[in-house]
Order: sequence, then C-alpha cells, then structure tokens
Amino acid sequence: MLLEIVACVFIVVIAVLAKLSLWRQQCNQLIPNNQPSFFNPLGEVLEYDGFEFSGKKYAVHLGIMAAFGKWSNKLRKYPLFCAWLTYMPFVLIHKSEAVKELLQVQKHIQKSWFYYFTQAVVGKGLFTCDSAQWKDRRKLFAPCFQSNMLKGYLTVFNEHSHKFVKYLMKETENDFTSVDAPISLSALDILCECIMGVKMEEFENERKQYVESLHRTLDLVMARVLKFWQWPNLLYWNSKAGKEAAYHKKVAHGFSRTIIDERKRRYLNGEKADDSSRYKSLLEVLLKMHVEDQALDEEGVRQEVDTFIIAGHDTAAAAIKWALYLIGLHPEVQEKIHQELDNLFEGDEDRHLSVDDLNDLKYLDCVLKECNRLYPSVPQFGRQISEETKICGYTIPKGASANVMTYFLHRDEDVFPDPEKFDPERFFPENKNKVPECAYVPFGAGPRNCIGRFFGEMEVKTIVCHTLRNFTLHSLDSRDKVLPVMNVTLQSSLPIRIRFRPRHNNNSM
Repeated sequence: MLLEIVACVFIVVIAVLAKLSLWRQQCNQLIPNNQPSFFNPLGEVLEYDGFEFSGKKYAVHLGIMAAFGKWSNKLRKYPLFCAWLTYMPFVLIHKSEAVKELLQVQKHIQKSWFYYFTQAVVGKGLFTCDSAQWKDRRKLFAPCFQSNMLKGYLTVFNEHSHKFVKYLMKETENDFTSVDAPISLSALDILCECIMGVKMEEFENERKQYVESLHRTLDLVMARVLKFWQWPNLLYWNSKAGKEAAYHKKVAHGFSRTIIDERKRRYLNGEKADDSSRYKSLLEVLLKMHVEDQALDEEGVRQEVDTFIIAGHDTAAAAIKWALYLIGLHPEVQEKIHQELDNLFEGDEDRHLSVDDLNDLKYLDCVLKECNRLYPSVPQFGRQISEETKICGYTIPKGASANVMTYFLHRDEDVFPDPEKFDPERFFPENKNKVPECAYVPFGAGPRNCIGRFFGEMEVKTIVCHTLRNFTLHSLDSRDKVLPVMNVTLQSSLPIRIRFRPRHNNNSM
C-alpha cells in the first residue's frame, strides 16, 4: 500500500514537472534565453558560477552579479533575455529600446512579485504597494517634493554638510576613513529632518542601531530573493536567517514608531502647517490622514515612514559613497572639480550653497552623472507582467517578472563605448544628447519613477560639493577589489576606505 502511494506521488510530481518544463520550452522559443535542458527543475541555478566567492561576505550576491554579467555579455545582441529560477521566468532587460517599451505602457506599473519580500519588512508603502494604491498616494505626496520645498530643504542640506565636514576634519589625522557609516548617518539625519520634520540629535543611540539593523535587514531580504528555498514563509521565518530578520525588523520598526510618536505629540499640540499651506512635511500629511481624516491607521503611517526612510536615505548614501570613492581614484578629475569650486566660491569654504551655485557646477554635475552610470544606487528594478505582451517583438508570458538591469544597461557598449572607463565627458552637452532615451535611468523611468529624484540629486551634490571644497581625497582600494554588490541598493563588497586631507591649512571648521 505504501509503495503504491509513493508511486502515485512520484507519477504526479513527474507529470507536473513535465507540464511546467513543456511550458518553459514553449516560452523559450519566443524569447532569447540560455536554453536550460528540458528536465531541469532548477533552471538557471545550474548556470551559477560564483563559487569563487565562497567564504566571502555577500558570496551569493557576488555570484549572482557575476552570473548576470556573463549572461548579459553572452546575449548582448538582444535587447532582453529570459533567465529561469526554477520555473519562474525573469525577463532581464539591458537595452534602452526594451526599457522604453516596457515603461511607456501604463498597465506595467505593478512592482514585480519579489518585492513581496520587501513588504514583509516595511509593509505596503509607496515603494512596494499595489498599483491602485500607488496612484492615490503618489498624488498625495507629490507636493512634498515640489521645487519650492526643495529650496527650503537646501538649508538643511548645507547644515548637515557642514557637520559632515567637521567630522572629516577630525579624520584627517588618520591614515584613512571608512565612510559607509558616517555617510549613512548624515543621509538619515537629512531625510528625517526634511521629510519627517524631526531632528535626530535627541535620538543619537537609536539612529546608529537603526542604520545597522536596516542594512542587515536589506542584506537578508536580497539573500532571500536569491535563495528560492527560503521563499516559503513557514520555512523562512523559522530559519536562522528569518529569526535574524525578525529581530532587525523589530529594531527598525521601533525607530520608526519613535519618530512617529514624537511628531504626533507635536502635531496634537498644534505644531503643524496652516491649513491653507500647500507645503507640509510628508509625515504631517500622513498624520492628518491618520488623526483628522481617519483614512490611515497607525500601522499604515509606520509603513509609509519606513518606506521613505529606507528608500530616501539608503539610495542617497549609496550615491554619495560611490561618488567620493570614484573621485578619490581619479586625481585628474578631482583637480578639475577643485578648480571649478575655487572659481565659484573664491576660497570661501564655509559659504552655504544656493540653488544658483548648484546649477553653476556644470563639471561636478557631469562627474556625478558618470558616478551614477557606473554605480547606480538602485542596480535593478522590476515590473510584473499582468498579461501576455510583446517587447521589441518578443512575447513575454503573463506572470513573468520584467527586470530592468540598470547596472548592465549603463554598460551597453553601443551607447557608452569603453563602458568601464570613468569618463565624465560622456555627459558634456555635446555628448549626452547622443544618449538614447531610457539608456541612462539611475532613478528609474516611466510613471513609477523615483518621487524623490530631485531631492536626492540636490542632497548628493551639496554634500559632495562641501566635501571637495575642503578636502583632497585618495581612495585606497582599486575597483577590482571593491566589487559592487547587487542588494536592494548597490553596496560594496568591502568598506570604502578614503584618505582625507585638508586643502587649506587655515580651515576654520
């Protein structure tokens, strides 16, 4: 009897696998792919060749990055290709024409299914919510990022840039500084003050623990995406990784609730913008929905706060870190930046930047764009294909995840010759006009692009500007040692080590 049951189960499993394999084979006839064998239930997992990273931190992340790079190079003549993780199709897009076709269609604004794993940590905020909810929330939050608000935020950017410079001035006595943590803390302080309306000085201990827990949580989220055996909730949350994720999730949520409670107390005491004002902090908008309109419960407020803190500060921190690293590797580029800054500020290292100053820093703007090309803060983003559709003539099956591989898109040799070369002149006016639409998308593109793009650009440029006005930078580790890690944001395989030396001995800071 037992033998018969086992035989029946075996037959059913084989039948299901055969049906799925036949469907996969049919899909493979319609789209470029690596042609996994018919009876291969693991799909592209068998193509994984990143075992050279075994034993290293981020071993799985680095291995997947290497595999994506190999596939992208092998299939570079195609605008897109399909990779299979078991029987889940991932359509990987690395050419601008395919990016454009994907993002110009309104029906493809639902985030890919794997963002569900991020929802398990932060909830359904603007970054991860369903398309229907996203439209209403995006419209509601947009005024918080309008130009008049951004001009007001510039004062905060300048103040925290000065604090960052003071910190670095003390670090000039050391052989090098690991910049990851101080940059992340500065970006968090700016985000919380501008968008949440809360100063971080009174939360000194909580903010440091929060940043540590946040980064570890994002590591675990991406690791779960890459390890299909961790997808089932029952298995994951009872595993060692799941329990660690639950701990850091608790720490992160506790920090968010502390901010919300403090701002809510002030809100109830009358510290809020006038009702006629169009411009309010994002947290004030959320509190109005919660307290007055009763359209959002406290958990909903927490989810949006978590979303903006994570998406807002971690992407900015990554952009600043990679920019300082690359500038520190290229003294000839750094010298040109110093010349531009000296011509504009005439030796005054303390003066706050204005909007006009930011607009006048043309060469620095090109440098930062090239930094975002080589190391985009968000290395990939995905959309769920809700119905069978065609992109560049290829049929994409319903249920597929279409992923724009920004990191590899920015290395398209047809658009950016010698793509690994750091060359800010690519973005000089006479050259950037040759870049096709959607070939350069560090902030995403289409209707669901980054709501805080201009906020982030101003923040990054202000901090980098203040840093270069005061210091000469030298990055200690070459690019072949500091490898990019495909996490939720683009991280580094090793801490970024930079030697800072003051440019002016009479620096008053």
